Amino acid sequence: MIRVKPGVRFTTVAPAGFLILTALKAASRKLGKDLTITSGTDGLHSGPLDPHHLGEAFDIRSHDFPEALRPVVLKAIMEELDPARFYGFLEAPGQANEHFHLQRRKGTMFSVEDFLRDEPVSRGTILESSVATS
Repeated sequence: MIRVKPGVRFTTVAPAGFLILTALKAASRKLGKDLTITSGTDGLHSGPLDPHHLGEAFDIRSHDFPEALRPVVLKAIMEELDPARFYGFLEAPGQANEHFHLQRRKGTMFSVEDFLRDEPVSRGTILESSVATS
């Protein structure tokens, strides 16, 4: 399930943002764990052209997962997105503000037509297989 931290806003959601949200839902199902969105279009970020304010970026709480599983969670999300058009990383690792940041890759375009064409692909339960091999 996808949860939303109180105060998070979705004033604008661009096609790339809708695909990220779809990928989050797929990754949550695959992991069997809730994911919490901690920032949408709210917050200061880096100005009016920041991808958050354009509805093309979201932050996800990482502290809900043990440190060893955080790369697994990020991988599960990113496997649902085209790496040529999207990227994600663990921002501020080890700090109180640590979170997963996901956005449309700078210099790329992602239209409504692209959103209608692209669909995240579920690839099984990545969390179970990663825990078993740890």
